[in-house]
Amino acid sequence: MACEICRRSSCTRSFHSLEEQGQFDDVADNVKDRMRGYLTRRVESLNYYSNEDEHPLVRVSEVIYLINDY
Repeated sequence: MACEICRRSSCTRSFHSLEEQGQFDDVADNVKDRMRGYLTRRVESLNYYSNEDEHPLVRVSEVIYLINDY
């Protein structure tokens, strides 16, 4: 498995300085937060129907399409 920071197969995260690890985490967390917000907004925009009032339903294929569309 390749290093998540530099992608070299002969490296691991622990070989990088704490500063490099922190910088990587800041960027990665920012990307994850943006992706989470985007996907949440897109999923909330789906039309749904319900057989019961408590259980809204969407097609799984629609959710997968939204995720892949990101």
